[in-house]
Formats: sequence, C-alpha cells, structure tokens
Amino acid sequence: MLSAAALIVLTMAATSAGAPPHFQADDSGRATDGQVVKDGARPRVQRIAILPDRTTGRAWGIPYLLAAVEDLNIIRPDAVFTVGDMVQGYTRSTSLWNTEADEYLSAVGKLSAAFYPTAGNHDVISGTRTAGDATFAEQYRQRFGPVWYSVELDLATVLVVFSDEGLGDSKMGFSDTQIAWLSGALQSASKRNQPIFLLMHRPMWRYPSVKWNDRVQPLLEKAGVDAVIAGHFHALQREADVGGVQYHIVGTCGGMIDQHPLAGQMQHLTFVDCTSEGALRVWHQPVGLVLPEDFVTRADQDRVYALRDPVPAVRTDGKLPDPSTLTAPRQAVARFVVKNPIDVPIHVTLDPPGVLRNANGPAVWWTAGRAGQGTPGTNGGANGWTSHTLADVDYASTMANNARSTLRVASGACEHDVPAKSEVTIEVPVTLMPQSGTILAPQLDMYATFVDSKGRTVPIYLPTRLPIDRTVQLGTDVASAVSLPVLAWNYSPYDTREENPTVQITRSSDGTKLIIDALVPDQLQAAAPSWSAPDAKRKNDPHADAIRVLIDSPALAAPLDFLVEPFTTGCTAPDGVTMKCETRAGTGWSAHMEVPLPASAGANASIQVGIADNDDTFHTQWRWLAPAAAAGRWRLAEPVARSK
Repeated sequence: MLSAAALIVLTMAATSAGAPPHFQADDSGRATDGQVVKDGARPRVQRIAILPDRTTGRAWGIPYLLAAVEDLNIIRPDAVFTVGDMVQGYTRSTSLWNTEADEYLSAVGKLSAAFYPTAGNHDVISGTRTAGDATFAEQYRQRFGPVWYSVELDLATVLVVFSDEGLGDSKMGFSDTQIAWLSGALQSASKRNQPIFLLMHRPMWRYPSVKWNDRVQPLLEKAGVDAVIAGHFHALQREADVGGVQYHIVGTCGGMIDQHPLAGQMQHLTFVDCTSEGALRVWHQPVGLVLPEDFVTRADQDRVYALRDPVPAVRTDGKLPDPSTLTAPRQAVARFVVKNPIDVPIHVTLDPPGVLRNANGPAVWWTAGRAGQGTPGTNGGANGWTSHTLADVDYASTMANNARSTLRVASGACEHDVPAKSEVTIEVPVTLMPQSGTILAPQLDMYATFVDSKGRTVPIYLPTRLPIDRTVQLGTDVASAVSLPVLAWNYSPYDTREENPTVQITRSSDGTKLIIDALVPDQLQAAAPSWSAPDAKRKNDPHADAIRVLIDSPALAAPLDFLVEPFTTGCTAPDGVTMKCETRAGTGWSAHMEVPLPASAGANASIQVGIADNDDTFHTQWRWLAPAAAAGRWRLAEPVARSK
C-alpha cells in the first residue's frame, strides 16, 4: 500500500535546464519520498539531418556513407537532406553515371527518414567540357528530383537552391528564373512564422559574379531566413552572420579530405534543430560513432568482469632480481599464472590490437567506428575514436613509469593462447637494467584479449607490477638508511593521487630495537570515531589513516602484527612499541616507531609495512612496502659493520 507521501502530486512548469525541480518538501525542507512530479511542457524540436559531400572519395568513401545511414537510423531525424555531390560524375557515360547514382541511392534507400537531395557540380556537369550540356542535369531530374524546390516540414521550411545553373560555365550565378522562384518561395515560407534555411552545393555568397549581397541577401533578410548551408569545399567552417543570417559550410561524408579535423576536414553529419518556438541550431557529429543500444552485451561484459575482478586473469609467480643490486643488464624470466575463467579462449599479449603508442606521450585505446575496422596506419579504414583510459589509470603516484625500474621486453615475447576454463603458466624473457637507488618495481602492461559476440577483439588491461627479490638493508641511523617506497602494487579506482609514502628502517644503537621512520604525503589526515584493540577486520580495513607492521623471524615466539591509527583519539601502540607522529604543514605527516627486535632475532627476519590513507571517506586505500599486501615480506639485513 502506498503511503500518504506517495500520493502527493506536484505540477510545475518546465524546470530550468540543469537544475533540479522544486520538489514538495516537509516542514524541515526535506523532499518527500514517493511524490509524483508532472513536468511542464517544453518546446517541441524537429531534427533535420544533412549529408555532406561524398565525391572524389572513391570506393573507400562508401563505408562512411553507409555508417552515416546507420547513425541516422539510430538518431531518427525527421528528414535527411544533402548538400550535393552524390556521384563522382564529370563523365561522358550515362551508364557510368547511373551506376554511381545506383550506389548512392542504394545506400540512402536504407534511411528510415524522408530523403531530399541537393544537386552539386559532380551530379550535373558533363564530361564533354561543353558548358550548358544538360545531359546529366536531366539524368539528375529523373533519378534524384528537381534542382530547386522547397520542403515545408512541420516546424521549418527548407529551400533547396541550384548552384550550377551554368552547367560548367566558369561564371557562377543565378538565373532570373531561379531568383524569381526563390523570392516567391521565401515570401510563402515567411508566412509560416517558423525557421527557414537554405541548402545549396556551392557557397554562392563567395563568388563575386553571383552578386549575392545585391540579389540574394536582401531577400533573405526580408523573409527572416535563419541560415544558409553549403558544401563543396570539403572543409567544415562557420562564417560570420550577415544581417541576422547564419552562414555554414559543411565538410564531407565519404568525400576526399587530406587535412586534420581541426582544419575542418572530417567525415561527419550535420544537424539542424528547429523548435516550435522558432529557434534554430546547427551542429555536427563525426560519422560512424553513434553507438547502438547493444554496442556491448551483458554476456560480453560478464566476460570482462570475470577476467579482471575480483582476481585478475594474469598473476605473477616468483620474483625478479632487484635492479638496484645489478651492475650490468641481467637476463631474467618473468613468470605468470594465467587463469581463463570464461567460456571462450583468451590471448595474453603485451601488444594488443587497438592500443596506439606515442613516443612522446601515454598510450591510448583505439576503438573502430562502423565506417572502418582498422587502426590508424593500417588497411581497412580508421574511422573511430580514442580513449585515454590508459593515461587516466597510469599516474605518477602509483602505477606510472616515473622512477620505475626499466624493463626491456622484445616485441612478440608474450603471445599465448589460453583455452576456455583453463589455467596455464607462461614465461616472458625480460632484460633488467641496473639502476642506482631504491626505485619502484618494474611493471608489465599485460592484456588478455577475447573475441566478443560481435566478432571484435576486446583487450582487457591488466597492469602487473612484478615482484622483486629485495632485501632491506638496515641503517645505523636515518642518514645511512635507504628511503624505501611504499606503493600501490595494483591499480585501484579509489587510490588517492598523492605521492608514495617512504620508510626508512634502522637498527637502534643498543641493538635491541628496530626503528621505522615513515614519511607520508597526505593532504587530509583521517581519524576513526573511536579506538579499540584492532581485530582482523580493522587491521585489513581501518576507517582512518593507519600504519601496519608485520615482522616474521624464527627467533620470535610469534610473528609481530600490529596496527596503529596516529590520528584516532585514544590510539595506543602495543606493549613495548613506542610511537611518535607529527603532521607536516600542508604536506602530510611523519611517524617514528621503535619496535622491540634484538639483533639476534634479526637473522632471517622479514618485514612488511603498510600505510593506509582514508581521507575521511568510505574507502581506505593501502600502499605496501612489499607486494602481496599483508602476506608480503622483504628480508631484513643487519647493518654492515663499519671498518675501523
């Protein structure tokens, strides 16, 4: 049964764009759940599509036209027009011209909307080079329609103008007959009190012989024309308004281009939106990039999740030598366990299709649109778009390559097929480069790919930081101790974009304690509501900034495992452990801990240090000294005795 609150009916005028409506609220100002909001009416919009030039694109241009038709059948405009140049033309063969017309009309014949063509120079000019040869103009009238006419749509009037009356005459112009028609058509259109725009192939206002400002512009201003749209130049551009009239030149849809999109050259669609209030807006969209509702299916998305969550399909097995201990390049083998949990084979690679690498910048994903299945620089067309996901997840504080160990892998060194529902171990030959200082562990950008239900190769990005066989050399004091990075070993969407913490580990002068000094970049220090002795749940997921220390040693009765939350009121360190924490203005905080561990217990001991960052949020993010989180350890080595 509905509550009384659910019966509230709120009627309002159309809300402001981008603003929430004024919901019914109770006396305290809280919106009442279950209410019914009757939204006010808004101006109706009529969407009109325009296909730009197709010609001089040869056969490779047709996929763009076909993709445009698919886009339009998803967008579903009320009508589709062209700006001309639909056939290559300029031929003396009516048979060839008709073949080209068949090709174009076959493509646009699949449109779900009404189609209205505009005649361009390629459509009507004869290859005889005889000015005025009307052979193909007559062919056009038979196959496509009239060369000038008007269309009265529900919310707009479109006037299609003929810009090649000379049929090859180099002097551009409008005949008195067409001007007379245009004048009358504009008068009729103005009486409808709705948006008016003109379509033509050539931008006739650019030709002095047309005398546009004297013969045409006054007619447009008198009738209240909103826009004039032309093609021909194969370069998208918006000109300045004249007398309240917008001027646009569109690019291509399958036509030849040879410059960058920012130079106006692209395969695109143009749209004109007209509202019942009389507003008109022109906008554009690249071809082939409208995604159908089943662009990705549930079955394929389930495969993606299975390959990456909760355990990635690719996991490391074993450790590599520490690059900071090398004096020369070292050949090694990186070993991985690959588990394929899905119902189709996967391919594990370092060089997946669809990843474009830039020597001067991060790699990006390439996704093919419907007008081409290749990638830039390959056969098959390169219509599509890029995604900078790889750059977004690969940032300086965690998985990025700053201060990362250099790892060289030959191209093609990792190409492995893994059958469905199976597990294999793979080995990848690598070369580790010597690097001084304690730097981040190396990383391999692994990919597991599969062929989805639409026949596309889907790459799953699995950045894998490789464990290294590192020994922590204890210092005799902070000055002699190595600064060790505490880092994210696996990507997390919740990891804060702050620099990695560092720790220095030293042996006390009397040999009885292990001293840990941590420096934590952190702009917001977080505390839990209260303190209690940490149980396993709190150790794994504290609701505050925290440090966790784990030490194993055969000489200890039991491993040490403790967590402290420096900013939680009442927090105490375990018996025998002393802790001092200080905030550092605007940069983070530091912690100094002294842990009972005599030098005799240091032999064969190992350590893990984790630093948790909460930032007063739901999610707490860990960074660790060694891989494998709480299960990871690095060996401890007692200070080297100084020679006297």
